[in-house]
Amino acid sequence: MFSIPAGAVVPLLVILEPYRLKRLMAFIDPWATPQGEGFQLIQSLYGLGSGGLFGVGLFNSRQKYLFLPFAESDFILSIIGEEIGFFGVCLLMFVFLYLIFNLIKIALNSKDRFGAMLVSGVAFIIGVQTLLNIAVVTGSIPPTGLPLPFISSGGTSITVFMAGIGICLNVLRQNQGQDYLVLKPFAKRLNKREKKLLTK
Repeated sequence: MFSIPAGAVVPLLVILEPYRLKRLMAFIDPWATPQGEGFQLIQSLYGLGSGGLFGVGLFNSRQKYLFLPFAESDFILSIIGEEIGFFGVCLLMFVFLYLIFNLIKIALNSKDRFGAMLVSGVAFIIGVQTLLNIAVVTGSIPPTGLPLPFISSGGTSITVFMAGIGICLNVLRQNQGQDYLVLKPFAKRLNKREKKLLTK
């Protein structure tokens, strides 16, 4: 019900701010303004394309030397793709998926609804922001300015995400002893005494 008014407001917001319209046009056809609004996306695609399957090697990126704007923050994934290639980016995405999977498992095993909602919120923010950053770097959506969690440069971003992980670990600590199996795959071999020590 609320999606209709929200959808009607989006075009108005784009028209009111000229830079938003420029970003949208650059997203639709970045090659129309290769030296203007489309420059950043084109350079990002160059970085991803030159990386190929296995990359050009760690620290051997060329795009980060003043070719790609915001290479250390919003478009860090393009540099990663250039240096370690497609398979390296897939491995990085697997790490994010593994983290989100563990956070969801912590939420499901939470003793109370509040803890479950806290952990679910952190997992949702990490997952959505990662997907949006990937979409921006690959030209799937217009630039949003969202950093890649835990990787992009920026003190505020890393502080907030690390604090979120700390909250999740606190929820895990308050859960029952068997919940430690989430982060300790081999904990099934522990005896009762060792499990009791983990819960302290």
